[in-house]
Amino acid sequence: MLDCARVVPLWTGAMDPFVLDLRGDADGCLLDLSHVSHRMVRTDSHTHLLLELAAGTIQLGLLGAEDDRAAVWIRPTIDLSRPIEPQFHSTRRLAALLDGAPEPVPREAKLTRLVAALRVVDALADGASQREIGLGIFGDDWPGDGEHLKSRVRRMILSANALALTGPRAVLAGRA
Repeated sequence: MLDCARVVPLWTGAMDPFVLDLRGDADGCLLDLSHVSHRMVRTDSHTHLLLELAAGTIQLGLLGAEDDRAAVWIRPTIDLSRPIEPQFHSTRRLAALLDGAPEPVPREAKLTRLVAALRVVDALADGASQREIGLGIFGDDWPGDGEHLKSRVRRMILSANALALTGPRAVLAGRA
């Protein structure tokens, strides 16, 4: 029987589709753990890494037991027997970390933002004021207890105008 106070939590692709498997590879990318908050648990066959980032964690399974080095050369592997999209999402997040780029916005959040921007484009075309746009988007919460919702609507108007100028090409190319 396992003692819950002594059980080491491990993350695996069998339990979480977002776990990304890695292999040590001298021709891969350098993951420098000294620059990121993380937890590491080693088993006989894996090193389990939990990277703690501002937007959440990335769970990695490094095949082959490694020592406690602060940096390791890695190559992500995609397990085709598991859902692929969650692994791609984790790969994109890891690539952004390695490149020093901002984390990618989840597709659902981006789609919600673009739909809201299109609603604002339509409202502006109909001559709606900032106040009317705010009421249409936030309803009874408008204008709120401070300036944050007004500022958000101003930013949405700027985003909507930019979207109207660039058209669908920017959206389809992933630049919007």
